[in-house]
Amino acid sequence: MNLNWSDVNWIFEPEGSLRDIYIKNVRAEDWIVLIDHLNQNYNIRYGPSIEKNSINKIDKEYILQYFSDETAEMETKSASIFIDKIMINLHFFSDEEIEFDIDPKEINSNIDLKTIIGFMNDMSQILKKEVILTGEGESEYALITVDYGSKKILFVTKK
Repeated sequence: MNLNWSDVNWIFEPEGSLRDIYIKNVRAEDWIVLIDHLNQNYNIRYGPSIEKNSINKIDKEYILQYFSDETAEMETKSASIFIDKIMINLHFFSDEEIEFDIDPKEINSNIDLKTIIGFMNDMSQILKKEVILTGEGESEYALITVDYGSKKILFVTKK
Protein backbone atom coordinates (compact mmCIF):
# COMPACT_ATOMS: atom_id res chain seq x y z
CA MET A 1 0.00 0.00 0.00
CA ASN A 2 1.65 3.19 -1.17
CA LEU A 3 -0.39 5.98 0.37
CA ASN A 4 0.87 9.48 0.93
CA TRP A 5 -0.76 11.34 3.82
CA SER A 6 -0.16 14.70 2.15
CA ASP A 7 -2.33 13.60 -0.81
CA VAL A 8 -5.36 12.72 1.30
CA ASN A 9 -5.11 14.67 4.56
CA TRP A 10 -7.71 17.14 3.25
CA ILE A 11 -10.29 14.32 3.46
CA PHE A 12 -9.85 14.27 7.23
CA GLU A 13 -9.75 18.00 7.92
CA PRO A 14 -12.22 18.49 10.78
CA GLU A 15 -15.05 20.79 9.77
CA GLY A 16 -17.75 19.49 12.08
CA SER A 17 -18.99 16.45 10.19
CA LEU A 18 -18.06 12.79 10.37
CA ARG A 19 -16.76 10.54 7.61
CA ASP A 20 -18.89 7.54 6.68
CA ILE A 21 -17.71 4.12 5.55
CA TYR A 22 -20.28 2.22 3.48
CA ILE A 23 -20.68 -1.31 2.22
CA LYS A 24 -23.68 -1.42 -0.10
CA ASN A 25 -25.97 -4.14 -1.42
CA VAL A 26 -25.68 -6.41 1.59
CA ARG A 27 -27.97 -9.20 2.76
CA ALA A 28 -28.60 -10.83 6.13
CA GLU A 29 -25.81 -13.32 5.39
CA ASP A 30 -23.35 -10.42 5.04
CA TRP A 31 -24.43 -8.99 8.39
CA ILE A 32 -23.88 -12.40 10.01
CA VAL A 33 -20.36 -12.65 8.55
CA LEU A 34 -19.60 -9.06 9.59
CA ILE A 35 -20.85 -9.39 13.16
CA ASP A 36 -19.09 -12.72 13.70
CA HIS A 37 -15.84 -11.28 12.33
CA LEU A 38 -16.03 -8.10 14.40
CA ASN A 39 -16.86 -10.02 17.58
CA GLN A 40 -13.91 -12.38 17.05
CA ASN A 41 -11.27 -9.92 15.87
CA TYR A 42 -11.91 -6.45 17.26
CA ASN A 43 -12.34 -4.61 20.55
CA ILE A 44 -16.10 -3.86 20.56
CA ARG A 45 -18.54 -1.92 22.72
CA TYR A 46 -22.20 -2.57 21.91
CA GLY A 47 -25.43 -1.28 23.39
CA PRO A 48 -27.93 1.57 23.46
CA SER A 49 -25.01 3.86 24.28
CA ILE A 50 -21.30 3.21 24.56
CA GLU A 51 -21.11 4.31 28.19
CA LYS A 52 -24.34 2.87 29.57
CA ASN A 53 -25.10 -0.87 29.73
CA SER A 54 -22.77 -1.78 26.90
CA ILE A 55 -21.19 -5.19 26.36
CA ASN A 56 -18.12 -6.31 24.43
CA LYS A 57 -19.92 -8.35 21.74
CA ILE A 58 -22.55 -7.40 19.17
CA ASP A 59 -25.77 -9.35 19.76
CA LYS A 60 -26.24 -10.85 16.30
CA GLU A 61 -29.68 -12.34 17.00
CA TYR A 62 -30.97 -8.99 18.29
CA ILE A 63 -29.70 -7.15 15.20
CA LEU A 64 -31.25 -9.66 12.78
CA GLN A 65 -34.53 -9.44 14.70
CA TYR A 66 -34.27 -5.62 14.70
CA PHE A 67 -33.99 -5.60 10.90
CA SER A 68 -37.14 -7.69 10.52
CA ASP A 69 -39.14 -5.93 13.25
CA GLU A 70 -42.23 -4.18 11.92
CA THR A 71 -43.42 -2.78 15.25
CA ALA A 72 -40.70 -0.11 15.51
CA GLU A 73 -40.65 -0.83 19.24
CA MET A 74 -37.19 -2.37 19.47
CA GLU A 75 -34.45 -0.23 20.96
CA THR A 76 -31.89 1.17 18.54
CA LYS A 77 -28.37 0.08 19.34
CA SER A 78 -24.95 0.81 17.94
CA ALA A 79 -21.47 -0.60 18.24
CA SER A 80 -18.06 0.99 18.45
CA ILE A 81 -14.91 -0.68 17.23
CA PHE A 82 -11.66 0.48 18.82
CA ILE A 83 -8.41 0.22 16.89
CA ASP A 84 -5.58 1.91 18.76
CA LYS A 85 -6.83 5.47 19.36
CA ILE A 86 -9.44 5.37 16.58
CA MET A 87 -13.11 4.69 17.29
CA ILE A 88 -15.20 3.42 14.37
CA ASN A 89 -18.97 3.47 15.01
CA LEU A 90 -21.24 0.88 13.41
CA HIS A 91 -24.88 1.78 12.86
CA PHE A 92 -27.75 -0.60 12.18
CA PHE A 93 -29.81 1.77 10.02
CA SER A 94 -30.60 -0.63 7.17
CA ASP A 95 -30.30 -4.32 6.43
CA GLU A 96 -29.30 -3.42 2.85
CA GLU A 97 -26.20 -1.38 3.65
CA ILE A 98 -23.56 -1.37 6.34
CA GLU A 99 -22.62 2.06 7.65
CA PHE A 100 -19.73 2.96 9.90
CA ASP A 101 -18.60 6.45 10.82
CA ILE A 102 -15.37 7.95 12.09
CA ASP A 103 -14.43 11.31 13.54
CA PRO A 104 -11.89 12.92 11.19
CA LYS A 105 -10.18 14.52 14.21
CA GLU A 106 -8.87 11.03 15.06
CA ILE A 107 -7.10 10.62 11.69
CA ASN A 108 -3.93 12.71 11.81
CA SER A 109 -1.11 10.79 10.16
CA ASN A 110 -0.10 8.18 7.64
CA ILE A 111 -0.27 5.58 10.44
CA ASP A 112 -3.91 6.53 11.18
CA LEU A 113 -4.70 6.46 7.46
CA LYS A 114 -3.19 2.98 7.15
CA THR A 115 -5.30 1.86 10.12
CA ILE A 116 -8.50 3.03 8.39
CA ILE A 117 -7.47 1.58 5.02
CA GLY A 118 -6.54 -1.68 6.77
CA PHE A 119 -9.97 -1.83 8.41
CA MET A 120 -11.71 -1.10 5.09
CA ASN A 121 -9.58 -3.75 3.37
CA ASP A 122 -10.47 -6.28 6.08
CA MET A 123 -14.19 -5.57 5.62
CA SER A 124 -13.84 -5.85 1.84
CA GLN A 125 -12.02 -9.16 2.16
CA ILE A 126 -14.50 -10.87 4.49
CA LEU A 127 -17.58 -9.61 2.62
CA LYS A 128 -16.12 -9.75 -0.90
CA LYS A 129 -17.49 -6.27 -1.58
CA GLU A 130 -16.24 -2.78 -2.32
CA VAL A 131 -15.95 -0.48 0.71
CA ILE A 132 -16.08 3.31 0.37
CA LEU A 133 -15.28 6.23 2.65
CA THR A 134 -17.36 9.37 2.06
CA GLY A 135 -18.28 12.65 3.62
CA GLU A 136 -21.11 12.37 6.15
CA GLY A 137 -24.33 11.36 4.41
CA GLU A 138 -22.69 11.49 0.96
CA SER A 139 -22.87 7.80 0.07
CA GLU A 140 -22.73 8.45 -3.67
CA TYR A 141 -19.39 10.30 -3.65
CA ALA A 142 -16.50 8.06 -2.62
CA LEU A 143 -13.38 9.80 -1.34
CA ILE A 144 -11.58 6.49 -0.76
CA THR A 145 -12.52 3.16 -2.35
CA VAL A 146 -11.13 -0.21 -1.27
CA ASP A 147 -11.82 -3.48 -3.07
CA TYR A 148 -9.81 -6.42 -1.77
CA GLY A 149 -10.88 -8.76 -4.60
CA SER A 150 -9.53 -6.51 -7.34
CA LYS A 151 -6.59 -5.30 -5.19
CA LYS A 152 -7.86 -1.73 -5.62
CA ILE A 153 -7.35 1.28 -3.36
CA LEU A 154 -8.44 4.55 -4.93
CA PHE A 155 -8.58 7.98 -3.35
CA VAL A 156 -9.57 11.44 -4.49
CA THR A 157 -6.78 13.99 -4.35
CA LYS A 158 -7.29 17.71 -3.96
CA LYS A 159 -5.54 19.75 -6.63
